[in-house]
Amino acid sequence: VAAAARDMIAGYRAAYPDFDASVEIRGDLPAGLLVSRNRLLVSRDTNLPPERLAALLSHEIGVHLLTYFNGDAQGLAIFRNGLAGYECMQEGLAVLAEYLVGGMTAARLRLIAARVVACQAMLNGATFEETFRILHRDFGLDERSAFNVVLRVYRGGGLAKDAIYLRGIVQVLDHLKHGGSLTPFWIGKISAAHFGAIQELNARGLLRAPRLEPAFLSSDAARPRLKKAMAGISPIDMVET
Repeated sequence: VAAAARDMIAGYRAAYPDFDASVEIRGDLPAGLLVSRNRLLVSRDTNLPPERLAALLSHEIGVHLLTYFNGDAQGLAIFRNGLAGYECMQEGLAVLAEYLVGGMTAARLRLIAARVVACQAMLNGATFEETFRILHRDFGLDERSAFNVVLRVYRGGGLAKDAIYLRGIVQVLDHLKHGGSLTPFWIGKISAAHFGAIQELNARGLLRAPRLEPAFLSSDAARPRLKKAMAGISPIDMVET
């Protein structure tokens, strides 16, 4: 995973030398990957199936790191660190990236939906154990998956951020369906609410064009999927395997 991540980062750096991202293998993180500023953190416990590798790297590097460095190039830290409410659009774009590279499986979408169910249960006052039972007994998630979802949602006393992945992809698909461009979202970490303002700032020449666009957008595999998304689809229509 780390080697593939470094290869993808090297490709972006070749196109934009200031793409100064690093990959760190960590023993203090649960299995998976996450981005922190200009670093991609990879847990030592990460064990990805080959068919998920490109999707996850496109999610983390092709969206989260790319918008960090594009935002940094604007000269204002707020575009690098994120405008108010940016997380929902960021995760929606990242889930779209998974779909465009052919990595949206039924299991992945089910996991994203399960996070919403878990967040709702937590906000309704359910305990850790009760939420686990809802996912495992009522919705049929296996014990390991259900436990990991609940653990994410209840960490630190409770964090409902995991609900934004599904909300974000719904926003992105709606944006595409109505003829919206993705280009302004690569400028930095912005939300859907900022789209109009970003377009106006662009028109006035107050913002620079994105230094990079995601590599996955130019792939032969992504083009028909993006065309399909622009014609109008729901999240469940993204599932291919």
